[in-house]
Amino acid sequence: MPSASQFQSRLCQTTVTISSSGTASGEADLGGTTLVGVMLPAALTGTTLTFTAAATGGGTSNPVTGSNGSALSFTVAANKYLAIDPALFHGIQFIKAVSGSAEGASRDLILYSKAL
Repeated sequence: MPSASQFQSRLCQTTVTISSSGTASGEADLGGTTLVGVMLPAALTGTTLTFTAAATGGGTSNPVTGSNGSALSFTVAANKYLAIDPALFHGIQFIKAVSGSAEGASRDLILYSKAL
C-alpha cells in the first residue's frame, strides 16, 4: 500500500503580508484554486480574520460574505492553522486577508488553496 509521501501534493501555498499598522494583506492570485486554510504567524495582533475579493487583479475589493449577507469572520490566534470550508470561497481568484486590528508589525500569512 502506498504511503502519503508517495503522492504529489495538490496544495498550493501563497504568502501574503499585512504591513505594520495595517489591517489588509496584499492581494493573492489563487488562479484556478480555492482557499482551504490559512497558517497564522507566531505573532498576530488581531483576533479576527475576514477576507475581501476582487473580480480582477488590482480591482476593487469587496467583503466576502455568507448567504446571510454578513462578512465571513473567523476567530484566530497566533501560531495556528485556520481550516476553511472551501465551499465558502469557491470561485474567488483575487483575495486579501483582513485582520480585525491594526498589526503591531509586518505579518506573513500563508494561504493554502487547491484545485477542486
